[in-house]
Amino acid sequence: MSGQKRRWWVAAAAAVLVVAASWLLLSSLLEPVDDTWARIQETGVLRICTDPSWPPFESLSPETGQVEGFDIELARLLAERMAPDLGLRVEVVSVGFDSLYDALLAGRCDAVFSALPYDPLLTRDVAYSMAYFNAGPVLVVRSGTSGIDGVEDLEGRVVGVDWGFVPAGDSRQRDLLRTMPVRRYDTSAGALRALHAGEVEAAIVDRISALDYTRECEGLEFVGEPVQDVNYVIPVRPDSPVLLEKIDEALLEMRQDGTLEALQEVWF
Repeated sequence: MSGQKRRWWVAAAAAVLVVAASWLLLSSLLEPVDDTWARIQETGVLRICTDPSWPPFESLSPETGQVEGFDIELARLLAERMAPDLGLRVEVVSVGFDSLYDALLAGRCDAVFSALPYDPLLTRDVAYSMAYFNAGPVLVVRSGTSGIDGVEDLEGRVVGVDWGFVPAGDSRQRDLLRTMPVRRYDTSAGALRALHAGEVEAAIVDRISALDYTRECEGLEFVGEPVQDVNYVIPVRPDSPVLLEKIDEALLEMRQDGTLEALQEVWF
């Protein structure tokens, strides 16, 4: 090989090495660093914080003394999907409700599964997953009722609500809810019993109470969209971008294949 050709090959090889090194450097810079996900992969354990005092989302089983519920089962299903080759185990850390965020930020757990609503005021401190449950107020009527398909059909009708009910939604909806005749009851269950008895024509109650009541008593049904969104989400620390991405991917998959809906039917 001539000297000229040899120099050409050396230059070409050097260029390839420079490009490869640059690509590796760029890849390392673009790839998010997530020590939490690295530890989860290494240990095979996903630690979750929860307050076991809010059935059916989380509570202590009277038989086993272990924490169970919708959120706990959700965490296990997510763990299976996030890393199917690792066989992740879910470790439950019981924490009082007021200390859930503090426990997460202190590193006692990797994520919180405890029926927490999205809070825009905390988005600088934590990162939230996509919503997995909408607990907002819903419109309930007696089965077979005609002429009530949404809040816009309530004008002039007597509606049962609980004492904590505050009109929400868009301005038109708020104006309607403020002017319609309402009867207030001590609890959401009281408003639903009144609806069952025919004392009111419809009821607006939180979705959890409505699901719980209609599971035990037939003759009532939901109509229209939720009056207001109260989305339950999973908080993680801001430095856990890969974990958050894995959670969102699994939640989306579970929403699309019907797993989230099936899980709701089991626990409600």
